[in-house]
Amino acid sequence: MNDFIPQGLLRHSGVVLRRTSSPEGNLSLYLLLRTVGPQWVSAPGASRGRMRFGGSVEPLVWGNFNLYKGTKRLYLKSVDVSEDFWALRRDPERLRILLEWDRLLSLHLVPGHPCDDVLAIFYWSSILVRQGVHPLLAEWRFLWKWLNAWGLAPSLEQCVTCGTTLANGHWTATGLQCDRCGRGSSIPADVLRQFRIVAGAPIRELEERSSAAVEGEEIWRDGCRRLKMFLEYVR
Repeated sequence: MNDFIPQGLLRHSGVVLRRTSSPEGNLSLYLLLRTVGPQWVSAPGASRGRMRFGGSVEPLVWGNFNLYKGTKRLYLKSVDVSEDFWALRRDPERLRILLEWDRLLSLHLVPGHPCDDVLAIFYWSSILVRQGVHPLLAEWRFLWKWLNAWGLAPSLEQCVTCGTTLANGHWTATGLQCDRCGRGSSIPADVLRQFRIVAGAPIRELEERSSAAVEGEEIWRDGCRRLKMFLEYVR
């Protein structure tokens, strides 16, 4: 999947998504890299002393990755770490949400396909979690912006069935319906309004909500669960 990358030395910024180690002490890293997308990178002997990278090759570590493209694969030469989110590793709830996003990216992104927009969304959403924004708000923003970048996000303004402007909403498999078209439990108008605000608000505005509580947590949690279901459409 990396045949389009020229042979030789190269340098790309990105993040470690996955790390595996073989019995022989070789590391394989799944990196999400700017301009080249997700790539498997080899680090022979890196877990048995020949070339140790320490914490720079842990999942969720961001940096500039110095690589060598051989005839068949990419090799890691060194890492210049720019952000490791180490403080979050002492906060299980916030760490868990970043690892869940990591899992979703590993599952849904196409290896070798550039996705710089999603890379940026992942980074800035992770910053929100580090800054203390409520995890449900950060997750909603991350998922909706990702889906929107791919043209899959449900409209938060119009009924998916009749196109009328939504006051409140009802979830369906294809989007939100109005009261006339929808059935079942409703998303209250004030929560739907917050859905819209969080989906489109600038980073700085959301950082100012870092100490704010979230009303209707179960509705937000259900909304995030349903956004994840939209990602299943592209698998």
